Amino acid sequence: MTVNETVQIHNGNNPMGGMFIYEKFITGTVVKVNKKSIRVHMTHAKYTTNGKITREHDMNEEATFTFWKTIENKQFGKNAGKTVSIYKNTKYGIIEIVH
Repeated sequence: MTVNETVQIHNGNNPMGGMFIYEKFITGTVVKVNKKSIRVHMTHAKYTTNGKITREHDMNEEATFTFWKTIENKQFGKNAGKTVSIYKNTKYGIIEIVH
């Protein structure tokens, strides 16, 4: 994890089993890295419902994401089978950083 690295923040809601119905993806840039947290400047948000984009907008906000845990990601997707560190923020969601 380095300063100026682009990250994607994910926040989802799944009222029906394991499938996300409502999701929010925020794109941002890391501005500060500490031992147990990272600070991110967020620039763009995209909302989806059942996989279809329902809303997009630009934003100009910063938030701190604190280290939560390191896991072996066994789910599907771009980080499947990789070890990732997860940082979280209660308002914006989680960031997965691949090792």
